[in-house]
Amino acid sequence: MTIQFHPLNASAPFLGQLASIACEGIHKTNAPQLLEAANIPIGEWSRPTTYSTTAMPPQRTQNTQLMMAARLLTESIPEYDSVASRLLLRNLTTEVSTSLATSQQITSACGCHDSSPRTGYQQGFELYIEKGIELGLIHPGIANCDLSMLASKITPNHDSNLTYMELQSLSSQLLMRHKGKCFELPQYAFMRIAIALAKKENHDEKRIIEIYRLLSVRSYARITAKTFGEGTTKRSPFKKPTTRPHLRLVH
Repeated sequence: MTIQFHPLNASAPFLGQLASIACEGIHKTNAPQLLEAANIPIGEWSRPTTYSTTAMPPQRTQNTQLMMAARLLTESIPEYDSVASRLLLRNLTTEVSTSLATSQQITSACGCHDSSPRTGYQQGFELYIEKGIELGLIHPGIANCDLSMLASKITPNHDSNLTYMELQSLSSQLLMRHKGKCFELPQYAFMRIAIALAKKENHDEKRIIEIYRLLSVRSYARITAKTFGEGTTKRSPFKKPTTRPHLRLVH
């Protein structure tokens, strides 16, 4: 069952097409150069590539091969950092979709072939919240919101604002994991934080959306580690601050 979370995952039946999608719209980058840097012979550019929970090892190998090539090219052509970031995000969404696939609801929520990548990313948010609460990692109070409405406000394309190093640090150090597998995507984390911060201010969904939009367009490096813990069971949830009417989101 195909699970689409991000536009990069939408249509890449062949390795060459995957490289083309990864480079699409990024100045000074192109698929032939990326494939050549990855030492992939021209005859293999039409090698099938898959995106499914049952074919994760070869898919990750293909992505990683191209991603490392993009990192190498970044040394002479900085624009390839965005290509590397896209490919890393593809690996991350594969891991998250596999983690959330343990839920029986995954088929109806994220697995429909007629579901767009944006819709899949958004609908996966509710599964993520459910899983986080079940694991005791997300505070149950987070679910006391209109999650469907908030999910519809998530903007998956904002992930493209993250550089390769930002996304790598985010995925390895801050995004939620269970048994070594990540089940939280960047925009999920930002929405979780927004919900928690708005509740501390005793505000409703309108304020949640405002805070989310502020967080989602910023470099995550400007968000404090303390703020990143909002909405988790590690933080004192929804305790109203004794000072400032609005919380300071970043340094």
